Amino acid sequence: MGFKSRYQGHSEIESPESLFYDLRNRKVEGLLAHQADVLRVYKEKLEDPDVAMELPTGSGKTLIGLLAGEYRRITRQERVVFLCPTRQLVHQVVEEAKNKYDIHPIAFTGSQKDYLPGNKSKYNDGEAIAVTTYSSLFNTNPFFRNPQFLILDDAHASENYLVKYWSLSISRFKHDKVYHQFLEIVRDALPQEQYQRMTSESPSPSDRLWVEKIPTPHFVDRIFKIIPFLDQFTADYDDLKYTWSVIRDHLKACHVYLNWSGILIRPIIPPSQTHQPFSTAKQRLYMSATLGLGGELERITGRRKIERIKAPEGWDKHGVGRRLFFFPGTSLNEVESGQVAVRLTDEVPRTLILVPDDQTADDCVAYFAEKTEKVVYQAEDIEKTKTGFTNNSNAVAVLANRYDGINLAGDECRLQIMMGLPAAANLQERFLETRMVASILLQDRIRTRIVQAIGRCTRSATDYSAVCILGDDLQDRLLQKENLKLYHPELQAELAFGNEESKQTKSLDEFVELFKYFLDQGSPEWRGADKEIIARRNDAEQTPNPLMTLLEQAVVHELDYQQALWAGDYVGALEKANRVASQLSGDDLKGYRGFWYYLAGSAAWLADSTNTSNDYLASARQRFQQAAKCTLSVTWLRNLIDAEHVVQPHEEYDHRLPFLVERLENELITMGTTSDTKFEKRVKKILEGLNNNTDGKLFENAHEDLGKLLGYRAGNSKESTAPDPWWIAGNDFCLAAEDYTDTDGTKPISAYKVRQANDHPIWISRMVEGLSERTTYIRVIISPSVTVQATALNIAQDIFYWNQLDFVQWAHKAVQVIRTLRLDFTGVGNEKWRVNAMTAYRDAGLDPTSIQKNLVNTPLTKLKTQ
Repeated sequence: MGFKSRYQGHSEIESPESLFYDLRNRKVEGLLAHQADVLRVYKEKLEDPDVAMELPTGSGKTLIGLLAGEYRRITRQERVVFLCPTRQLVHQVVEEAKNKYDIHPIAFTGSQKDYLPGNKSKYNDGEAIAVTTYSSLFNTNPFFRNPQFLILDDAHASENYLVKYWSLSISRFKHDKVYHQFLEIVRDALPQEQYQRMTSESPSPSDRLWVEKIPTPHFVDRIFKIIPFLDQFTADYDDLKYTWSVIRDHLKACHVYLNWSGILIRPIIPPSQTHQPFSTAKQRLYMSATLGLGGELERITGRRKIERIKAPEGWDKHGVGRRLFFFPGTSLNEVESGQVAVRLTDEVPRTLILVPDDQTADDCVAYFAEKTEKVVYQAEDIEKTKTGFTNNSNAVAVLANRYDGINLAGDECRLQIMMGLPAAANLQERFLETRMVASILLQDRIRTRIVQAIGRCTRSATDYSAVCILGDDLQDRLLQKENLKLYHPELQAELAFGNEESKQTKSLDEFVELFKYFLDQGSPEWRGADKEIIARRNDAEQTPNPLMTLLEQAVVHELDYQQALWAGDYVGALEKANRVASQLSGDDLKGYRGFWYYLAGSAAWLADSTNTSNDYLASARQRFQQAAKCTLSVTWLRNLIDAEHVVQPHEEYDHRLPFLVERLENELITMGTTSDTKFEKRVKKILEGLNNNTDGKLFENAHEDLGKLLGYRAGNSKESTAPDPWWIAGNDFCLAAEDYTDTDGTKPISAYKVRQANDHPIWISRMVEGLSERTTYIRVIISPSVTVQATALNIAQDIFYWNQLDFVQWAHKAVQVIRTLRLDFTGVGNEKWRVNAMTAYRDAGLDPTSIQKNLVNTPLTKLKTQ
């Protein structure tokens, strides 16, 4: 039989570039110029612990990563692991490496116990690159315990997989008992209205989106209850118990976020230095089409200093492939826009549909199942291989929150539909964006997701795909001028061209006609359009947000803060948090600065609990007060530590205003801002309904919708004893109305109407969730009548009167306030806009306090009797 060993001596390969030309059986003739350039730059950074390469989609970054890995494996005998987001991409990388490049890595997917012994030996002995998923490395018992060189493909996607290792995510649906029992443990740390939001069985759409954070002092005070509870209750869930074991002894370094759907416990930044399979590698190579700005890659990975290799010369203007964007929402209503999407899918064998969440995915699957004969694929159907989808000539793939990890090149897919904005991916992001108003931090992260998403079907220089955008939030984020300039010039040109064409396209058939021209790339119509896009590209300039420089400077201190906190060094964490806050200057960073003041206050509070030599409690009070001044949305910041140090708000400040303004933001997002059609149509319907004196139901519907437009939690009921529309703000204000408008005003307000108004608070307190026992109920009768029955006044209980004409005039003023605010609205998370909105509400008398003050001057008793 003989011996099997075949030692060949020390390799003399000079560089990853020269290695390529030794791969004799490769199918690729030579390296592209930009690939060679990048590899030469990388050769100078072989000793740097963290290196990032920015390579546009379709520029061959997989080959570059494989060459870097193969070079280090051969010349340095290193154990090399190539990480991918999904199993499907693992197999795709291995297949491409073998068939195109004559490199022979090994795929490691599934359970460790199923790994072949021979494959494990080849990896451990440095005989082959291991290609596996991020989750195979980031778990509590990885097979890859000590890799020496890590390649992180689609590095921007590592955020979801890397931080998951330190994130205990409790689902209301999957972990019902854990969710509800945890709520009970922290119930007294939550405002009553928040607790009721979480426990409601029929929450409103805005209540589903609402996210709350348990303040660190309140959370830490309950850790002695939480630890034994989670020890027991996570044991039955594999997806909880392993993460729980990672963070259990570091809960003081974690934060708790809650909303109706789930609970998240995690550190601000992943303490990746504590996970040895990741941190002890000699080098980590991050590869992505867009690495982000403002230190985002460092925040995602928890690494302090990452050397960057920028995109090769020439890529600052030229993109990869060609996209034709359709924005049907700029010219058609929502129903018609959906019909455009359906008609476009009829023109091609396969369509990729990307949506932000599972609920939208379910709705989309049902919609296309009803409207088309297409075979619908979902994530689990293409997780391992996309072959079933790409071989089907009558298919759509609907993927939720999968803006990377699926590549469909050439004829595999010529149409992509995107529905909804890929905004906050987890509760921490949502809290920062909607409550702390720190959207600037997420701006580049969302931009990166969008860029990745729209490149799923253009994978080479000659590839092409249409992209149909549905949903006003995503449409606004792409087309608003202040956002458009942040994108690559090629993408700016494609978006601007698609916007101009879509605005002038008024029918379904016209959209289909344009799509057909595009699919025939040689048609005169499309060739002319493509020339226009190129001209637009040449005139466009990408202008990064200058605030990204400040965020980038702060990130090293953010990482130091997390490291100190995880280690229990609360004094050190306080020092680093102070340094972060001091660097985040300017109004545009006010929300994020406030968040770091809060983190500094929490670190000081923790330091005070473990140190007796210094009075850190005074520092905690000061930082919490500074945080409260940075945002009006997180009201509990004013109540931390003790009552005598509560921050005193402006004397006219209504604590319910943040509630209204946040809900107003949701209304504006729903209607969109790039087109006025939905807003003006809604306003017209409201004002026409309020002017109606013949149909009481039309008035009630308009009355209710006006409340919703203004951000009130408005409702109505068909019950005869129920109030006509009620408006709720916060959990302690309710305007309960009795509408008597189907009259010409000559009849008096009857005792029957007064009796109904008297009882409205009783009905609402019993039937409407989310109100506390201290709620202020404002009973009001709205009517054109100017008299009241004398007997009615004998039973009236603090009832106010609002003349219908005055109410309509007030509504016109209210609508104009919203119309004006809408002009400056760029999306959730702008503290300056929120402050302006609150001021506008107070000035126009739209806030609860103003409404109450004005109605006090018009009691029902002032009307003449009849």
